[in-house]
Amino acid sequence: MYKLLIVDDEQIVIDSVKFIVERQGNLHFEMETAHTGREAIEKAETFRPDIVVIDIKMPGISGLEAISEIKKFHSGALFIIITAFANFDFAKEALQMGVIEYINKPISRSKLVAALENAVKIKDEERKKLKVQLDFKEKMAFILPALENSFIYSIVLSDDHTTELKSLKKILDINFDCGYIMTIEYGQGKNKNGLVYKIGVSIKSQKLYSALRDAIKENCKGIVGPVMINRITTFVPCNAETDEYTQRIEALKIGTKIYNKLKSIDSGIDYYIGIGKCYPSLRDANKSYEESLIAIDYMDEGGVVHINDIPMERDIQRSYKQDIEQNLVKKIILGETEESVAAFEHIFCRLIEQDRGNIDKLKLNLLELVAAIWRISKDYNLNSDNAVFADCLSEYMSINNINLIRTWMIDNIRRTSDEMARAKKNNFSCIVKRAIEYLTQNYNKAITLEYMSRELNISPTYFSKIFKEETGYTFIDYLTKLRIEQAKKLIANSNYGNKEICDFVGYSDPNYFSRVFKKIVGVTPTEYRSYSMNNK
Repeated sequence: MYKLLIVDDEQIVIDSVKFIVERQGNLHFEMETAHTGREAIEKAETFRPDIVVIDIKMPGISGLEAISEIKKFHSGALFIIITAFANFDFAKEALQMGVIEYINKPISRSKLVAALENAVKIKDEERKKLKVQLDFKEKMAFILPALENSFIYSIVLSDDHTTELKSLKKILDINFDCGYIMTIEYGQGKNKNGLVYKIGVSIKSQKLYSALRDAIKENCKGIVGPVMINRITTFVPCNAETDEYTQRIEALKIGTKIYNKLKSIDSGIDYYIGIGKCYPSLRDANKSYEESLIAIDYMDEGGVVHINDIPMERDIQRSYKQDIEQNLVKKIILGETEESVAAFEHIFCRLIEQDRGNIDKLKLNLLELVAAIWRISKDYNLNSDNAVFADCLSEYMSINNINLIRTWMIDNIRRTSDEMARAKKNNFSCIVKRAIEYLTQNYNKAITLEYMSRELNISPTYFSKIFKEETGYTFIDYLTKLRIEQAKKLIANSNYGNKEICDFVGYSDPNYFSRVFKKIVGVTPTEYRSYSMNNK
């Protein structure tokens, strides 16, 4: 229902308009009246009419003057003028003020009804448009963080400058390429091994994400990434024509404001803000990101540090780390699966020693490697979906067991390397395809290499050779992987006991099943069940 204000110095005219409206079945208004221009203005302030039917000529303030005043504080009102003066100048002025209808007295019932119906139609359209706008704003408010997360993934973690990034820039209305990375880490104190994270800090950061995001947005026009363990990465645009010194000073001002705001949100958490250099192209955003991490590594206590404020020699350790990670990445790209796993084991052992069992620090140190593995998938068209990476990253960040982290990383390294090896050989042969299909459907049966070979009508030696060449796995390793993956699903999503699951996936001996499971997953079935229940 809309609100209608009727304004005329003659009561008979007001009564006539009310009578016409009340007798018109399709018009339903909440009505208010006024007899002068001044009264109309005062009524409009409190009543907030949607439509105003008003006379031009009234004692004191004229109808046109009243319209002008009402529009100053209530621009959404529609006006229909009624007048006994068929004056062209009046009509012209009225139209210039946005009046939708000009009706001469005596009032024609049909003209008034038509004018009111037109006004209602206009208001209906306005409401529809407003609803669409509000719906759009609500949806954007919901998806905007996800879009910004994808942008950060693309420029910082994936080094992606494809059509996808162009699309994200268009959606987010990003018309700049010049900028720097600001990275924020959370923790309670530091020692020689880095941040000391207390249990629950990461969860707390997730809960505070909205407030933290707002704090960043209040102080800069940055694109905010997701919470990654205890880290938020933000891309901050800057003026490419500004000299480096001024860029640094401005970045430190912004960082300090954000730091102070974050401390006011939760003073119990220490915030470490590292700022990288400003680069003219998004292609160099990952350089700025690495610099922001170096700046954080340099800090002994919470605060803000710019990369230009630290000694250059602090870069050496990170460069070495990058070298050994690059060696691993090369092996994955070459499809050298076992060599890739061995290279990762070397990195993992060094990090365990370096981080002294600090799981959060370990996860952070491996984060760039997780992103590197995903970049390979994108670059070689194994997987190009940011949403998939977001899910993968979420899964990684939820792991709170060192053995499970090692297993998860090895699984992803092995899978990516195997896919790279297979990609070089194009598709599987018909024989291997048939074998994989059979194993996928019958993994719970007693299947041997000889049995499979008879099914395919080829020799066991030849089958074993081509299966390993095309999949990267021996026949028995592939079958074991299928069984254990299914066992993990059953453990996580059912109430079956270990003996039942053992039978379901094709093992007859529960003790043997448990040993195989621990060898592959890193924990026993019972430990895995406990972990899964705690993370639901």
